[in-house]
Amino acid sequence: MRVLHVTPCFPPTWAYGGIPRVVHGLARAQVRAGLGVRVWTTDVFDATRRAAVPPRRTLDGIDVVVSRVASNRLAWAHQLYLPMGAPPLDGVDIVHLHAHRNLLNFQAFRAARARGLPVVMTPNGTLPRIERKVGAKHVWDALFDGDVPRKADRVIATSRAEVRQVLAAGVHGDRVARIPNGLWLEEFDELPPRGTFRAAHGLGDGPIVAYLGQITPRKGVDTLAAAFADGAMGAAHLVLAGAARGMTVPPGVHHTGTLEGPDRLALLVDADVLAYPSTHEVFGLVPLEGLMCGAPVVVGGDCGCGELIAEAGAGLLVAGGDVAALRGALRTLLADRDTARAMVERGRKYIARTLDYAEVAAAHRRLYDEVLR
Repeated sequence: MRVLHVTPCFPPTWAYGGIPRVVHGLARAQVRAGLGVRVWTTDVFDATRRAAVPPRRTLDGIDVVVSRVASNRLAWAHQLYLPMGAPPLDGVDIVHLHAHRNLLNFQAFRAARARGLPVVMTPNGTLPRIERKVGAKHVWDALFDGDVPRKADRVIATSRAEVRQVLAAGVHGDRVARIPNGLWLEEFDELPPRGTFRAAHGLGDGPIVAYLGQITPRKGVDTLAAAFADGAMGAAHLVLAGAARGMTVPPGVHHTGTLEGPDRLALLVDADVLAYPSTHEVFGLVPLEGLMCGAPVVVGGDCGCGELIAEAGAGLLVAGGDVAALRGALRTLLADRDTARAMVERGRKYIARTLDYAEVAAAHRRLYDEVLR
């Protein structure tokens, strides 16, 4: 079987959030499981640069086809990806779309249908018209790919929260499957020594409260900054790691920009608490990565990320926008280290049991087989 994954962003493009990480992880696991895997993506990288990659390459056994976007600025500022190329469908048995409202999906869906190829879709939280450019999303859905989720052969939701979003978008229940995102457990076998990030950034002896991800209003970063206002968290340092999208980095915090590889793991190892107070988050890899690095977590309770953490008994949940509740949860985990360690241990066991990429890839293979029958 040969699958084509369609995603506007793919490694080394990390500044665009979690979807590049999710698609790469799944594609890599599928290669290990014996599938033929191709990815169609673009050359976006960050606000000012394009990815320095060739038009075609092999990464971890994945055949990666890269189309140049007509405007890097429009891609970053407006998520308007204008690919100068066609979907590479030669030899493909099934097409797997990732995210929603991008021209790659629009082109790939219609080209696949013209060839009689089945299409599955993983929105990863992008179906609802929320946060930014809500009016533009209505217009886009009317003009382009608003009907893709309803016409795809299957739509994959990563959590029960996303199942509700998919059903609300008009997708019939018998075409909705729930498969979580996965983690590469081997990535956490050899972690940087504790203190590496603290020393590199001159953070001294105070506790570190970390946030890792895109800095946007939906992620609750403004609420997190407010929890630290007027010295309310004492000697604790607030570290924000990620690209600012749609908001200004709050003053008085340590902002690193996007972290990858060992630097990313070093922050998670040194975090005394990892805060992820997001709303409308259908999954959320970062808190799970934090748990694997030993960081206790506080997450938004009204989303899929909170759903997973609650199921694992692996952290504290707070309502979106509740500054006092978030501050209280942070103080609790900083003060009660025994409880924090117990939560981390429960989280690690849950992740190893349910989110290993080998099983996630097998679940996708079973779904593909079902669609192809």
